Amino acid sequence: MPHHHHCKKPKPYLIITNISKRQNVRNLIQIGASFGVTTIFVVGQKSFNFDVTNDDGNNNKSSSSDLPTAMIDGIRRGKMTIIRFDKLEECVQHIKSLPCCEIEEQVADAGNNSIQKSNNSKPTIQIIGVEIDPSSVNLENEPFTNSTAFMMGNEGQGMTKKQMSVCDGFVRISQYGGGTASLNVSVAAGLVLHRFFHWSRGDDVVVGQQT
Repeated sequence: MPHHHHCKKPKPYLIITNISKRQNVRNLIQIGASFGVTTIFVVGQKSFNFDVTNDDGNNNKSSSSDLPTAMIDGIRRGKMTIIRFDKLEECVQHIKSLPCCEIEEQVADAGNNSIQKSNNSKPTIQIIGVEIDPSSVNLENEPFTNSTAFMMGNEGQGMTKKQMSVCDGFVRISQYGGGTASLNVSVAAGLVLHRFFHWSRGDDVVVGQQT
């Protein structure tokens, strides 16, 4: 499949909101780090302690932090930034105010498989929901155009109407068995970020091909 970039170096972001289980929040942060996410936006999640400070002056985990132990030091040193918001609207406004990335001098037509609501010549960071919806584009079609902030749905109820209303589009993950249509939220995030990572590098990913 052709790789149509509106940016020279598209970046992935994660929006974490309305996630019920602490372990899933931890997993999302770790998976994000594994696939090049350096900024995570958190809305709400008041019960999760994102504190990376400690009392003894050493690089030991804070006794009350819910963050993955292996990531505490990296977050302290700025390898990953976690930005918190009280309201989803504030988060979206912040994301849309950020520079997307370097714009290609000549931007190819992104084709019918891309998700791009904005008609502005200057691209913005796209907010893409991972959700089963009639408008969702199959992940295998790589419906990306530039830097993208991915937002996952709740483990039980999926995305709320409010979450869906702020998205520029949606992707779905094809399944080929007879099981449930719902994947664990961190597993789904891993699949999406993995695909985006390869798309951003211009790699060809062939479904079913073993390497």
